Amino acid sequence: MDRPSDETHIEGQTEEEKELRKKEKKKGGLTKEQREKLAAYEAERARVRQERVDTLARKLIDRVSVWTETDKGADVTKAFQEKTALEVENLKMESFGLDILHAIGAVYFSKATALIKSQKFLGISGFFSRVKDKGTFFKETWNTISSAIDAQQTMEEMARMEEQGGEDWTDEKKMEYERKVTGKILNAAWRGSKYEIQGVLREVCDAVLYDKKVPLNKRLERAHALVLIADILSKAKRSPEEEGDYMAFEQLVAEAAMKKEKDSKKKGKDKEGKKSASEAST
Repeated sequence: MDRPSDETHIEGQTEEEKELRKKEKKKGGLTKEQREKLAAYEAERARVRQERVDTLARKLIDRVSVWTETDKGADVTKAFQEKTALEVENLKMESFGLDILHAIGAVYFSKATALIKSQKFLGISGFFSRVKDKGTFFKETWNTISSAIDAQQTMEEMARMEEQGGEDWTDEKKMEYERKVTGKILNAAWRGSKYEIQGVLREVCDAVLYDKKVPLNKRLERAHALVLIADILSKAKRSPEEEGDYMAFEQLVAEAAMKKEKDSKKKGKDKEGKKSASEAST
């Protein structure tokens, strides 16, 4: 199964471009020549991204055509699903394979059902599907940013404790923090990769489903094919025997994500407690 590479959204930045961006934020700003260089870098990156989207769109059309260009009978549908399931069996064993499959499935389902629902009830259902898709996008954006901030804060906290030392800063405590920091960094990196994957896939699905040169009936058939694929991807899982030490990175990321969620809930409860106490005293 074809999927976009998991490079982050800053992919392709050269050292010179990074330096230009840093300078852009400073008071002096950039010269005209430097602004032109930065614009050229951005244009090239946009061109490369569009090429990747176009390539993946062609591959996705080829994939679903196995079903859309047939009579779509029960036997054909079953064979299409079995082929997809077989590919899933291989991909799920890759590092973060399950998360990637679930992420792809979520985008396919969201985009496909939005088009299908837009043809029902005067397009009202499709409108709400698009609103929901945008809400998911903003949530993913926030999760990506907050994970990076969380990793930075944990590293700074560890650095402070290392500097302070003392009896409490034991080897065990240091190892615990090193594991925590590693998990946070991996979680931030994975969030960035997932954000990029889903961003590219949204553009790919739009190219496949909203190409006005293609008849609506054909685009709806593609949408139904994507729903079939999404259903299989979203249900992908590993057996206990398939889990192993080589999934250690995934475990670290899962622990970091769980810790972040617990901390967020705790902060929320603390705020509610303070608010209640304040209201009670007035």
